[in-house]
Amino acid sequence: MSANSRILWAFGGLFAGALLATSAATAQVVAPAADAAGAVAAPSDAAAPKPKAKPKKAKLPTVDVVVVNNRAVALTDLLASPSGSPESKKIAGPLAPGKKVVVHLAHDKACLFDLHGVYEDGTTTDVVGVELCKDKKINLIE
Repeated sequence: MSANSRILWAFGGLFAGALLATSAATAQVVAPAADAAGAVAAPSDAAAPKPKAKPKKAKLPTVDVVVVNNRAVALTDLLASPSGSPESKKIAGPLAPGKKVVVHLAHDKACLFDLHGVYEDGTTTDVVGVELCKDKKINLIE
């Protein structure tokens, strides 16, 4: 092998090494390619974007109401709904005779509720338009 061919091989090796080093460095900084739909894939080592905070629902004010069962039979369910609304929600029960419980009710500005009580003996009671923010006590009586 002649001196010229050694120099040529050395120069070729140097060129190939430089090309490989440059390709590796370029591969780390080149933007990811777009797919067929035009979307660009995020690099796998990139930090995931923070999820957007969900908008919070406006929190309604609450009122604490004492429910007292002064009947001889147990209360099985006490349902309440905003006055005139068909959507009722169980707020108390079961509640033994002579016992009481405090319930927390979210309310609108009017604070009027329709109440429906169901008792162990099968009887029911209905009261419409109770202003619980003013009274703050539900007395279940015979």
